Amino acid sequence: MPVPPDDLAAKFLAEIEAAIGKHGKAYSKDARWHQLIVIISGACGLFSLATGASGQALLAGVLGGVTTMGSFLIQTLHCVKAQGWQDRMRAELDGIRIQFVYEHASAPTPEALAGMSKQYRDLQSRMSQEWERILSSQSGGLNLKLPKPKPSG
Repeated sequence: MPVPPDDLAAKFLAEIEAAIGKHGKAYSKDARWHQLIVIISGACGLFSLATGASGQALLAGVLGGVTTMGSFLIQTLHCVKAQGWQDRMRAELDGIRIQFVYEHASAPTPEALAGMSKQYRDLQSRMSQEWERILSSQSGGLNLKLPKPKPSG
């Protein structure tokens, strides 16, 4: 039994909005990790300077090592590169959502919906290729996968 066009349109819009939310949350998570690494590394650098000036060479060396590790992580962790990718994906999806809402005052025609669906598929394919390019251009990257939070409810 075919699905009515209005139901398809509502389902498509809901899927786009869910994807926008998903990429927005992923961007925020990646940005938090990046900022945390930068702040800890910077603070350790300052403490290393202070402890070195006070004659505590061993502690200064350890704190300097943490700073070096922070620099290494910034260069290799995928969360740093993923920020831009997630933000771009969210912006592109929002463009499709805006087109849906404002270019089609009511539910779009089946042809218009098919066109936006093709845009969505093309975007997913293009961004998947972009992510593969990002990963392959990164030498020796750490691909740390954090456990996914269990769904509540």
